[in-house]
Amino acid sequence: MRELSQVWITGPHTVEVRRVPPPEPAPGEVLVSTAYAGICGSDLHTLHRGHPWLPYPIPPGHEASGVVAATGPDVDGYAPGDRVYLRPAIACEQCFYCRRGRQNLCEHLIGVGSHRPGAFADAFTVPVAALAPVPAGADLAAAAMIEPLATSVHAVGLAGGSLAGATVAVLGGGTIGLCTLLAARAAGADAVVVTDPVPGKRALAVELGATAALDPAAASLPDDVRAALAGRPDLVLDCVASAATLGVALDLAVRGGTVVVVGVGHGPLTLAIETLQDQEVRLAGSAMYLPADFTTAERLVATGTPVTRLVTAVHPLADAADALRAAATGTEIKIHLAGPAADPSTGAP
Repeated sequence: MRELSQVWITGPHTVEVRRVPPPEPAPGEVLVSTAYAGICGSDLHTLHRGHPWLPYPIPPGHEASGVVAATGPDVDGYAPGDRVYLRPAIACEQCFYCRRGRQNLCEHLIGVGSHRPGAFADAFTVPVAALAPVPAGADLAAAAMIEPLATSVHAVGLAGGSLAGATVAVLGGGTIGLCTLLAARAAGADAVVVTDPVPGKRALAVELGATAALDPAAASLPDDVRAALAGRPDLVLDCVASAATLGVALDLAVRGGTVVVVGVGHGPLTLAIETLQDQEVRLAGSAMYLPADFTTAERLVATGTPVTRLVTAVHPLADAADALRAAATGTEIKIHLAGPAADPSTGAP
């Protein structure tokens, strides 16, 4: 393989597309030719203010699908030509949290697209533990959406038990917000309201099964949500995670509701403790996913959950800087970077 392109975020608002020698898979590793790699909100946080774990430079790309190009020694179960998708969080399986089935909180977690070069590249190498076969019935574009869908499956699951008959409010209509809508509906939610300031995102939310989609700037928002759901939501999923949206979420959850923070926020927060105690509101954070969440997300994608409806643009890898800038505007939902293994007919929807 000749030199390949590899994207690096080298500092605030600075993106480089480097030409590098092709990586060689080490023992237990697989070389994957990239098909699709999604730009995530966490990639934008890295671009704007740095990565929460690591200093610059960062080689991003953790939502991805591709085709096995080569395998290193001691690899069983994969061969060149196999279609795969990325499970980018590699847990140690030995620490306190892993032993308790909390691999998402692993003390020694290694992230593809952060600790090691990710899928914003023509090809990338990963340990076998970071890959899974594309489920039958799914194409490579849909497979690149399994990781964000698993994030939402995990968040919805934190409500505990089935959502059959439950009412849900999802704050934010970006990729994670709309994946959360799909996950909540799949878990049996009776009615789901989505909020987002972008009219196109609200329209898509309704097409994907939202009972209503509302503008969060409306002064009457809490009343409008309650009217659409015939009462307070049983579950509020904050996919924005700002001080403002969390305030709205807690207000909507009074009395007896549950709030799960899904979005990547930052900074301090002021919280009235009596809101939690007196009103018996439950507040939880959601961190990534567990293996079982991927299993559920695979099943949903394989059975036709329309995750590719969220892909609003596809850019060639060489245009990564422009694609990241477009993603930062908030007008797109999911932007995919297309690599060598992408369907050549794929373009912007």
